[in-house]
This record gives sequence, C-alpha cells and structure tokens, in this order.
Amino acid sequence: MKKLIIIILPFFLIGQDTNIPKNVQNIINQAIDYYDVSLFQESKIHLLELLHSKEGQDFEAEIRYHLGLASFYNNNIGDAKIQWNKVIHKYPTNVRAQELNRIYSNIGQSIDSTYFHREEDFEYGHDIRTGRLFWTPIYMNEKLIWSELKDAGQAVVYYKKLVNKYEDPKKKFQFLYRIFLLEAGYNSNNYGYGKDLTTNEARGKFIKKSRLLNIKGTLIEMENQITDEYIDQNFSTLIQAYYLAGVRLSNSTLFGGKVKVNDISKPYFDKVIDLTKNNETNIYRIFSQHWLK
Repeated sequence: MKKLIIIILPFFLIGQDTNIPKNVQNIINQAIDYYDVSLFQESKIHLLELLHSKEGQDFEAEIRYHLGLASFYNNNIGDAKIQWNKVIHKYPTNVRAQELNRIYSNIGQSIDSTYFHREEDFEYGHDIRTGRLFWTPIYMNEKLIWSELKDAGQAVVYYKKLVNKYEDPKKKFQFLYRIFLLEAGYNSNNYGYGKDLTTNEARGKFIKKSRLLNIKGTLIEMENQITDEYIDQNFSTLIQAYYLAGVRLSNSTLFGGKVKVNDISKPYFDKVIDLTKNNETNIYRIFSQHWLK
C-alpha cells in the first residue's frame, strides 16, 4: 500500500487572500487619499499602523504595496524598493507581486542610481556602496539611447497591446485616445493623416485612405468604451477627439486659423453636435457650428 504524503505549504507566505474586509479596505482607501494629495507621511502612518494590527496582518502584501507607492510618489525610491521586495519575496503568487515583477522588468537593476542603494539588509547595502568606490559604471539610461526608440508606428503597436491587456473600458479608452492622436497626425513624429508624405501619388492616396480608416475605426472603438455620457469622465474627451478629427480632415492645423469644412470632415463636426445635444454651451459644439456655417 502506497503511503499518502500530504505537504502543507505555508500559504500565507505564498499569496494572501484578496478578499479584503471592508474595515481594512477603508483604512487602505484613506491612505490612498492621503498620498493622492501628497500627504505622504500621513499615508505611511496609517498603513504602518494597519500593517502591525491584528486586522491587517493577513493583508501584508496589499499594505506593503501601497507603502511602496506612498514612498515612490514621494521620490523615496529606496524605501519603495524595500517594501516592494518584501511583497515579491514573501508572496510571489500574489497579484501585487506579479504586477511589481512586470514593472521591475522595465526598470531593471539601475546600479548607477543612488535611489536603489538603500537595502533592507544594512550590511549588504553597505558592501554594495563600498564596491562602487573602485569603479565608475556607465549610466544605464545612456546605453538605452531613448532617441533611437522614437517610432510613432511602434507606439501605435504598443498601445494596441495595452488595449487588449486591460479590461477596464476607461483604461482602454485612454490608450485608444493616444492611438487616435497618432493616427490623426497630432504629434511631432511625422506620423499620421497628412504627415506621411511621399512623392509617389498612388502610394500617397493609399496611405491617406488607410489613415482615414484608422481614424474612423479608433473613434468608433473609443465610443464603444463610453458607459454613460453623464457619468463617464472620458465622454468629454470623445467629443474633443471628434472635433480634432474634423479639424485635421479639413486639412487644417489646430492653431492654423480658419477651418474650411469639406465632405470628409463634415461628418465629424456633425458628430460633435450630436454628442453635445444635451449641452448646448459645450465649446466644441459652438466651434463646430461655427465652422459648418
């Protein structure tokens, strides 16, 4: 007969319960409100008191995550790293640990930055700092050469991936809005409608038609993310986007003087008027009506 061996894993060290009680969540929300208005010390005090209370001990990962944010927003990057490392090491399967690991993959080990020299282990941190006395590293940011990354087309690809990554329609909308600005040519990267210049006439017509379809499609996707015109904060941005599309498709620049409406741009100004039928004083409605006269 085979023996049944049961291994009991210390679950509390792997991933904590995400069902946070209302009283604990209320304190966390209060701390978030504190750091959202730059009251970082007050936020940390509330979080630390909660962390070391009986009610908060089972939710260490979530609390330390926000302690890290309070420190990060206060430019105490070393403090933030200590808190976030504890989340990652003690609760590797927790959703916050996974989120931080994804962020860390973009930050990297910035040994050239004094922000990352503070460690939880004092002796270990001292040894790292002492080692720096013997050599001078090349700054990582210089090696990345950010100027080489400037590619508006790649920006569109990146934002499309983010649209698929997030389920929240408000977040999807914001990424789509940035795609719209790129496709409509509202950028300094010679990308988008009216900016993809070419001496080949046929090629130029194809690109222009393609950009127009991209603008239309993106605006429709943006509109699909709106939940309610009265409560969705992105609704006003949607109105602005349709107006900006009308301006661009009139072959006008944002600050380029009088807009001459044509058959391509007219539907976008009409759309602005339709979207603002319940707000007759909306500035984009007023200007749309003016250009359509």
